[in-house]
Amino acid sequence: MLVCPSCNHQQETGRFCGVCGAAMQSQNDAENPNQQSRREEEPPQANTTQGNAQVEQQTTAESSPAAATIEGNAQPTADAVKEGLNHYWSYFLHLLKNPARAFHSGEKQFTNSLINIGLYALFFSLSIYFLGNSLFKSFGGSWMSESLPFFRIVPRLFFFALILIAITFGSALAMTKLAKNQDSFKKIIAEYGSIYVPFVALNLVAVLGGLIGSYQLTFFTLVISLVMIFSYVPVLYVYQKASEVNPNGQKIYFSLATVLLISFICFLLADAVLMDFISQIEDLTSYGYGW
Repeated sequence: MLVCPSCNHQQETGRFCGVCGAAMQSQNDAENPNQQSRREEEPPQANTTQGNAQVEQQTTAESSPAAATIEGNAQPTADAVKEGLNHYWSYFLHLLKNPARAFHSGEKQFTNSLINIGLYALFFSLSIYFLGNSLFKSFGGSWMSESLPFFRIVPRLFFFALILIAITFGSALAMTKLAKNQDSFKKIIAEYGSIYVPFVALNLVAVLGGLIGSYQLTFFTLVISLVMIFSYVPVLYVYQKASEVNPNGQKIYFSLATVLLISFICFLLADAVLMDFISQIEDLTSYGYGW
């Protein structure tokens, strides 16, 4: 049975309605028009769901490489730092056991030598600060509970130590070149800084002495370290490098000239830098924060 969707006229045959001329439909299609429309609409919804899934997969695929890249970059950095620390520790122990090996250090130890010099200056400044802070508190009595200003003292001590190191190294470098040694600047730094290893360890002991309030330990280790670094090390280095050029040359005179040059430079800088620095330290210890 055919049914006209417009006028509901029913007829047995024919494609068009005999009353209104509209296209005829079978009786089943006319009774369930909503089901047919839903069947026609369902495929687009499925396509939409599939499209959303594809977008989510694409977004996940794009974000995953970015996260993997960040993690991948962080991992090599951490590994490089760990490897560098292990390398420096092995180098440090190697020279601590036999400091004479410092004269066989090549340019590849240039960075480690700079680290040695920096650590020496840092431990030097920290040990003096802790020692001075302990004395400041002990002389001040129970009413003096405040500490000396850390960030006002330590950077100045650090800079002061670097100046003295620069004076001693510059004097040793000048005498080494005067002895006609042809080593490169990086190699000289690598060798000279490698000699600092035992004195870096000595300054670390001084820092520990300052932390526990041992005046004798801190003062004793600091004095030995200073005397060795600012007199013995430059003389020893110049003597060794002059001997490499000519074992029978004037290595004694070059070594003595190094001490004289260091003393002369320090004398010139005494009034301009050192005395002013000492007066600031005295003012600080006398008036607390009057830096």
